[in-house]
Amino acid sequence: MMLGNIVFIASLFHNPLHTRCIEIICNLTRFPSNNARLASNSKVVETLLACGKSKLPEDRLWAVRSIQNLCSDAGSKVTLATGAILSMLSTSAMRKDYEEQYAAVGALMNLSTEPGSIVPLTNTKTVVATLVHLAHSPNTPAQVRKIACDSLATIGLWLQTLASAGTVPEEIPFSPLPTHSATGWLRWES
Repeated sequence: MMLGNIVFIASLFHNPLHTRCIEIICNLTRFPSNNARLASNSKVVETLLACGKSKLPEDRLWAVRSIQNLCSDAGSKVTLATGAILSMLSTSAMRKDYEEQYAAVGALMNLSTEPGSIVPLTNTKTVVATLVHLAHSPNTPAQVRKIACDSLATIGLWLQTLASAGTVPEEIPFSPLPTHSATGWLRWES
């Protein structure tokens, strides 16, 4: 009942208590035992997603921090790895505010540690491009760059693990992955 009222007020952008309610939700996510229940509540997730797209930096910061905490729950990572949330996190990661960047990249890192989240992470247009940009931009703060690199390495490791678990046709000689060999189409040879 109380959570429902907090979420309701948090979704009312014109209400003066709106930002404080997002902050309360964020503080609730600081307790790991709350995260599975909060992440499974669609109203909480939808409200945080809407607040993460707010024009007010403070609203975005509390929403992204909340999602970062929710993404730390192992059982909730696959559920939270949706295109809408991933796009919002990518947008937040590209903003100039350090705290918002840090929370957004932290959330992406949390999601990258779950193999079930790898397909949505790599299929969402902006996620990998955002992480690569942050990893290589000289304007990226060192901590954000480190987490972006760690996220990319973790995604790469999961992709390699998934690729090596596939079956190789019998006529192809075995070689450990990655092979580091380049191939091309030999169109002039018959």
